[in-house]
Amino acid sequence: MQLTMAEKIVARAAGRDSVVPGEYVTVSPAYTVCQEISWGPRKRIMEQAGSKTLKRPDKVVMVVDHTTSAGMGTPYYQAHREMQDFARESGARFFGAGSGLRHLVMTERGFAKPGDLVFSDEPNIATIGVVGALNIAMSSEVVVSQLTDENWMMVPRSVRFNLRGAFARGVMTRDLVQVIIRDFAQTDLLSQSCIEYAGPAIAGISLDERQSILACSYHAGADSALMPVDELALAYARERAPDTLVEAIASDAGAHFDYERDYDLGLVEPMISPPPELHNAAPVSDFAGLRIDQAAIGSCANSRLDDMRAAAEVLKGRTIAPHVTFYITPGSREVYAKAASEGLFEIFMQAGATVLAPGCTTCWGYEGFLNPGEVQLSTHQMNYHGRNGSRESRSYLSSPYVVAAAAVAGQVVDPRKVLAGSA
Repeated sequence: MQLTMAEKIVARAAGRDSVVPGEYVTVSPAYTVCQEISWGPRKRIMEQAGSKTLKRPDKVVMVVDHTTSAGMGTPYYQAHREMQDFARESGARFFGAGSGLRHLVMTERGFAKPGDLVFSDEPNIATIGVVGALNIAMSSEVVVSQLTDENWMMVPRSVRFNLRGAFARGVMTRDLVQVIIRDFAQTDLLSQSCIEYAGPAIAGISLDERQSILACSYHAGADSALMPVDELALAYARERAPDTLVEAIASDAGAHFDYERDYDLGLVEPMISPPPELHNAAPVSDFAGLRIDQAAIGSCANSRLDDMRAAAEVLKGRTIAPHVTFYITPGSREVYAKAASEGLFEIFMQAGATVLAPGCTTCWGYEGFLNPGEVQLSTHQMNYHGRNGSRESRSYLSSPYVVAAAAVAGQVVDPRKVLAGSA
């Protein structure tokens, strides 16, 4: 039987030779990962069930990533301490405030590896698909996996998106995935599916940029997503897990995909998604001249080193508009350190931007609140009214290039013109 990557991963976790899409199977995940905001209620579920003992604490990863600081008047200091205490008592792996996003902790620390099945509390942790690990998001059921080291799941359908061509300068994978969301979010074509990205274009896309696609794929309707485990991905996974046997995984030739779609990267242009929906993305030219009050680069979609470099490419030698507040959030301590060592922070500071501690920060709305009538342009994941403060504010989504260019101009401009020195 010919299997897709997703089917192989689920079958392995179920201890079987094969599985069928739509089938319900009991699996044992390689890891379960969670964060501090949802941890409190789930801990209470454990207490109500009369159990606090984790069957495999070494397979439970707990990360403080939403509230990177516990300011006066907030309850988050309690959540930080509660999670840390539980991890110490139970033996779970704990990463405190400033460690970064769970998405990056899982790959950078070598937890996510090719062929691994991971249960999480968030669908955009599909970013671990960059090394061929499959994320399956759960709600309170994640507690079952922590207590018993197993849970049931439905085998997702597999669909394939074939990528060819190359991006023009000033265009990024964030622009591509906004196009994909526009094309599919209002359909059911990707319902209960795992997208497998393939095609010759992927060889020219960095691991950082691949994760941007994966982080946003669920907004198009998919449950999860995977990238090919090529030599680049395999080398990265082996470097991060040197004491573990790391082998490539790929779909079998002739494996069945329920749906396929081709995208030519050369046809993609800078995009912006206006509020309050994600599926209304349009070319940047449609929003030219839109005045902004706040700019933000960060989130699980765009907080990696390549995103920092893209921002610096625009900001170098320039200054942000006087009326614009600009926040930049690296996704992890590793990204933070590398960006600093490359001199990117100096560029940001000289331009007038503020660098925040690794974490969700402005994306989750924990920092960078908007007043009524204010406009934000960001690389965040959501743009519904009230996400970042007042319900009378407006949040637009785009790539690091678009955000940085608008921060300099004080209004939306085409980043391709800025990079070419004509704006």
